[in-house]
Amino acid sequence: MTDLDTSWKTAQKMMGNPVKFMEGLLEYASHIDAGRVPAQNFAAIKELVDRPDFNKEALNVKSLAAGGVCDWIKNIYAYYDVVVNVEPKKLAVAKAKEDLAVASEKKATSEALVAELNAKLAVLMSEYNEAMAKKQKAEDTAAYCAERLSRANRLVGALGTEKDRWGNAIVTLGQEIEVVTGDVLMASAFVSYVGPFSKKYRERIIDEMFIKFFRDNNIPASAEINPLRILCDEAQVAQWGNEKLPSDSVSV
Repeated sequence: MTDLDTSWKTAQKMMGNPVKFMEGLLEYASHIDAGRVPAQNFAAIKELVDRPDFNKEALNVKSLAAGGVCDWIKNIYAYYDVVVNVEPKKLAVAKAKEDLAVASEKKATSEALVAELNAKLAVLMSEYNEAMAKKQKAEDTAAYCAERLSRANRLVGALGTEKDRWGNAIVTLGQEIEVVTGDVLMASAFVSYVGPFSKKYRERIIDEMFIKFFRDNNIPASAEINPLRILCDEAQVAQWGNEKLPSDSVSV
């Protein structure tokens, strides 16, 4: 239906059979429920329903039947508005609440799962950090042992190269022990008796008297006795040189 016939003649025809007309009014709500009433029907009467003088009391003055029909129109209009506009919105709100409850339940479940996973992750991270700490400690220990082993190898290698020198030193010390008595006796006699003389007389006393005495009495001594080698060493002589003292043998 595209055009509504709202003429008085059509209205009279509809109300020609009061019983049938009343039945139609009583059944109208079911037609609304079934969606058989076009929306344009209610759009067409909106302006009329909104008029302030369109009410039961005002029309009862002219006709009680008209007042009753007016009351029915207002009520059925409100019913249609509830069915078409308000009720769907209520249903939508109820559906939204239901969906929200489901979503909230899922959210709570997800949060509980996340909390559980976080707890497990914390345990795993703690175990991981502990394992990494042990690993680092093991690596540090291994590095320390490797460094000690390297030093030991270097020491062994260095000691290996000293073998010949130590062997020669042992031989030299053995020889020096055999002549140490005569060398020390020469140094003592040099300090006690020869020191005040000049180089010429020192050499003469040592060569013609001391060495001859050693040979005559079989006193063991170095083949070339040098009192300075016994009385001081090269480090002392070098120190004296650093202190600006003369380093010739007479001065020493």
